[in-house]
Amino acid sequence: MRQIEQIRPGTLAAAVRSHLETGSEFRYHLASFLDGFYIDPSFDGRQARLIDEPPLTGNERLDALIGAIAEHLCRRWRLGPAPGWVEDPARFLKRPWFLGPEGMKPFYLAESPSAYRRRFIFTELEPLRRARMPRDAMWWHAEGIRTGMTPLPEEVVTTETAPELEYDTPHKEALRSTDLTAARA
Repeated sequence: MRQIEQIRPGTLAAAVRSHLETGSEFRYHLASFLDGFYIDPSFDGRQARLIDEPPLTGNERLDALIGAIAEHLCRRWRLGPAPGWVEDPARFLKRPWFLGPEGMKPFYLAESPSAYRRRFIFTELEPLRRARMPRDAMWWHAEGIRTGMTPLPEEVVTTETAPELEYDTPHKEALRSTDLTAARA
């Protein structure tokens, strides 16, 4: 087994390739990729990190998880439609997979983001949380549910969104706003 390189993978596809080449656990490569994704301040930079199709790993659960990660990042950070490769049937499970203890199943059923849920993967509300993740209104909303913490107004970070995207949902004002009260509506 090769040593994990200290270079942060620039794309999700590079993280998967690095995992396959080294044989080390995917979570280490994913964490490194997410740190780079979260510190990238630009809409275009984040979007470009998800465009290339990662190779299939041969592990049904991991392949579905990778599709969920890319789709979730596109939705969560309002990067526009997810790349077409996330719709590959190999990126979906036929049986449910719960990413946590048995007692958390009802919680995960209620909270799983749609990108995960539609692949029969059930997890927490903010499954890709990292220390470098911008603490925007959605982060604080999830943290409020988990811990009861509420931010000071200056603690809520504004994140860049694509100006050309038009949100046609019942919650479009919350999606456009970084105001914590609007995001909770």
